[in-house]
Amino acid sequence: MPVEARAAFLGARAGSGTELAGAVRRLLALRESATLAPGAATGPGAEERTDQRPPALEAGQFGRYRLIRVLGEGGMGVVHLAEQDRPKRLVALKVIRAGLVTPAMVRRFEFESRVLAQFADPAIAQIFDAGTVDRGSGAEPFLAMEYVEGRTLSDWAADQPIEARIRLFMDVCTGVAHAHQRGIIHRDLKPANILVTAAGSPKILDFGVARATADAAGGGAGGAVTLATVAGQLVGTLPYMSPEQVSGRVELIDVRSDVYTLGIILFEILTGKWPRDLSNKTVPEAVRLIDEEEPARLARAAPKLKGDLDTIVAKALERAPGARYQSAADLRDDLERFLRDEPIRARPPTAIYQIRKFANGAFTRFQK
Repeated sequence: MPVEARAAFLGARAGSGTELAGAVRRLLALRESATLAPGAATGPGAEERTDQRPPALEAGQFGRYRLIRVLGEGGMGVVHLAEQDRPKRLVALKVIRAGLVTPAMVRRFEFESRVLAQFADPAIAQIFDAGTVDRGSGAEPFLAMEYVEGRTLSDWAADQPIEARIRLFMDVCTGVAHAHQRGIIHRDLKPANILVTAAGSPKILDFGVARATADAAGGGAGGAVTLATVAGQLVGTLPYMSPEQVSGRVELIDVRSDVYTLGIILFEILTGKWPRDLSNKTVPEAVRLIDEEEPARLARAAPKLKGDLDTIVAKALERAPGARYQSAADLRDDLERFLRDEPIRARPPTAIYQIRKFANGAFTRFQK
């Protein structure tokens, strides 16, 4: 609704001086002033944070786990580095603090534990244990997960050659495809949720806002702002969201939404930029840009990457889901063709193009 029409609408529907109208005005003001500023706090549930939340758990014993130090903090609680007693190993212990436990948080937490328990792909962090611990102030749900010591994907990519970035990204695609095959859409993929170990292997984290596809549900349904959801609202991290996500069209969200996000991540790790500049945009402005405007081409941000790689990224970033790669595996396969100097499926198979690729591939093999 246009800004100038809101006051009259509130007066007619709620009474301009009522408590409800005042609450709506405050929310609108907050929404209009929110910007996507580099370095802003992110993470699923960021909107649920308050200045009055309980302090983080101190080092000590938490059930079978000895807490060592805090690894991170978000709307759902806090993640600790902890030592499990049997078997003795380091884990990432994700805990909802007793003072913050809500039914919605518990449901999301339980869903994440069920989701992670399904996976057996090396690119996805494993779950070891889940349950609750009551230390006298109420039940505190927890997840004990594989502790991943590494750098975020964007940090790792900054000093790597292009081919190494693509090869590791292909492993990320394999992990995402593994989740999709088990009926799970991540919905919040981003470099901050993908760590790269010292051995050079990716680990996908944080399935807290993942969604089960209809089949899985038995037929049922650099800085950024993360928004939680109910049906018809936004979920994800805005710069990495697909047009169907920002429009709130939940019925259109499927595995191709994750493919779109993978396209953004690939663009970012290849260029160090987003395909749309959303910095210092209000949330409504960012939503409009994603929903209505085409993303920049890879070759424009990095002219040396023109050609097939530009075409691959552009196909992943098609605004219409039907025009994108139809799976993360398809995206991975085309990247593999690119690295082998073979014709990619994203480009129309003209005779001249195929002859050129054949000649290039033959020359490369001759050199080897």
